[in-house]
Amino acid sequence: MIFRSIEAGLNSNVGCKRKNNQDNALASRGVYVVCDGMGGGKGGERASAQVAACFSQLAEQPSRNRTSIEHALSQSQQQVLELGQELGGIAGTTITGVVLPTRVEDSVHEQAIDEYCYVINVGDSRTYHMRADAEGHWMAESLTRITRDHSERQNAIDTGEMLPDEANRCIPRNIITQCVGAPDGIQPDWYAARSTGRFIICSDGLHAQIDRELLADVAAAYGDPQVAADMLVQSALDAGGNDNVTVIVLDICGKSSDYSANDDWNVSKIDDHEDIGDLQESTLQTLRAVQ
Repeated sequence: MIFRSIEAGLNSNVGCKRKNNQDNALASRGVYVVCDGMGGGKGGERASAQVAACFSQLAEQPSRNRTSIEHALSQSQQQVLELGQELGGIAGTTITGVVLPTRVEDSVHEQAIDEYCYVINVGDSRTYHMRADAEGHWMAESLTRITRDHSERQNAIDTGEMLPDEANRCIPRNIITQCVGAPDGIQPDWYAARSTGRFIICSDGLHAQIDRELLADVAAAYGDPQVAADMLVQSALDAGGNDNVTVIVLDICGKSSDYSANDDWNVSKIDDHEDIGDLQESTLQTLRAVQ
């Protein structure tokens, strides 16, 4: 473990067009997740709240591994599936975010942090990462998208069926292929990321509303993570606010003299039956090219 400072900012807004906010989020004790609910009436709001509550229980545990996180996901899946049955099969939610293996206290500024953290994803909410320069300033050009959307649009791009511009024109962004509560179950994506730098965790009310360049510029412009989260939400509202928008900005930083170590930041996808402890340094991949 390494002693680092950890700070998080969270903002959630109903947006300019919706009547209720179906997003929910948790930023506490080393668990930082955003859930974007879907479903008629209050279904999406209740689904995302249930998943946030399951992960709040996970946040109380002194340590977490893949098994305990999988249990929280399984519990979430069951609860939202039952909610969908109650409402006529119309409840679901995405989830994405960062889970630290060891619980941290929100009131403590500097504490022991595991070298690697989990990044999980189901659906089309996203987790990004940003590095700092040697002086501790966030670098917009370093923005890396860790997660891949579970969507028809992303599938068409990944399989080579369409180029990104064509897929963006032809396939609606909101046709997702996975969500918590789906009757066919879920297959979450798992990543191991070095626990340093700035993580931006958001619903599609942000990344679908503003382009990548603006997202990177705004995220890099503000040192305080709460201000950064507030300004990212405001950017989505200024661009039309067509959806609920929720953002967590999570900063995990060493001393100012240690910022150059962020050049070594890396992330690797964790395969089935693997955990963070199974990964060797040589297997970790840098995904800075992911857009």
